[in-house]
Amino acid sequence: MIERASSGVSCEESAAPEPPDAAPQGDAGSAALTPGDALGDLNQAFLDAYAARREAVLAAIEPIIAQIDDSLILRRGGQRFEGPARTRRYHELKAIAHVPLAVHALLSGRRGALDGGARARGQMAELRQRIAAAAGDLDRRGFTPEQLARQRRILDASVALLDEANATGGVAPEALTAFARAQTEDVLLNAEDAARDQIETMHATVEGWRRQMTPEERDGLRVVVAVSHMARPGNVAAQYFSVTLGETWQGRFDQEDLRPGKRVLTAEATFDEAQAFALLATHALDAGVATRFFDEETRLSRDILADAAERILAGMFHKAPEPPAQPVET
Repeated sequence: MIERASSGVSCEESAAPEPPDAAPQGDAGSAALTPGDALGDLNQAFLDAYAARREAVLAAIEPIIAQIDDSLILRRGGQRFEGPARTRRYHELKAIAHVPLAVHALLSGRRGALDGGARARGQMAELRQRIAAAAGDLDRRGFTPEQLARQRRILDASVALLDEANATGGVAPEALTAFARAQTEDVLLNAEDAARDQIETMHATVEGWRRQMTPEERDGLRVVVAVSHMARPGNVAAQYFSVTLGETWQGRFDQEDLRPGKRVLTAEATFDEAQAFALLATHALDAGVATRFFDEETRLSRDILADAAERILAGMFHKAPEPPAQPVET
């Protein structure tokens, strides 16, 4: 199972509210400690000590791998190595799979008629022009015969619906639904081929690196996967590393972090290499701190204020939080 990046010790802090009759201090509306405040300086000492310790932890937990966009980056023995995580084929397949979604976005919600008049027709004409340019470029891309036929089906169907909408002034909702359903199989086949490209590319890179590692290094290897904010469950790289590193793995699930692992971390909205590795070190550091302070290794994976907030809200609103949903069995 994967675990999301967190920095529980260094969570956002807020000062306790002042009594109603207290004199206002600092800027209006600001509760933050002002520069030069003795407590602010004391807290900065904590942040500096924590950052220094995180750097030491980062150096000690190598080898580590980060997957950032199309690249895999390995830090091992003080050296940096980079290899591919995807090929161009991945992006080609996804780009064409997005075309029916673009058509749907332009034509949906219009109640039959093309709202926006000239603007809507201009958007349709531009999309049609780009589809035609892509279709004329397919033969040089090295698709297999089956893949090539699939890409042409997707593009031809999309052009046909755009032409119908342009000729008749719109598309009925049932016709748009029929178009979308007709594209489902080909879109999902493109998604499967894109996933295969990424998995096979990553596996070739990772196995090449692992063959050069000692057994101890292979056993201690950690990974951070950079994902967009609120990434969908089932990220390809997170699934791959969970399997290949022997972590708890669920391919289809509706809730993350039920049984978090220790070696695969997802870093949300972090596509900078240094930040991704820093989050991995933060995770390792927080696990040790949480164990010593709270005797619960994952305690700092959630907000340090979380348990108190739950108790306060339960008392304030006279209700208990709902239990977490159970994972979907497949």
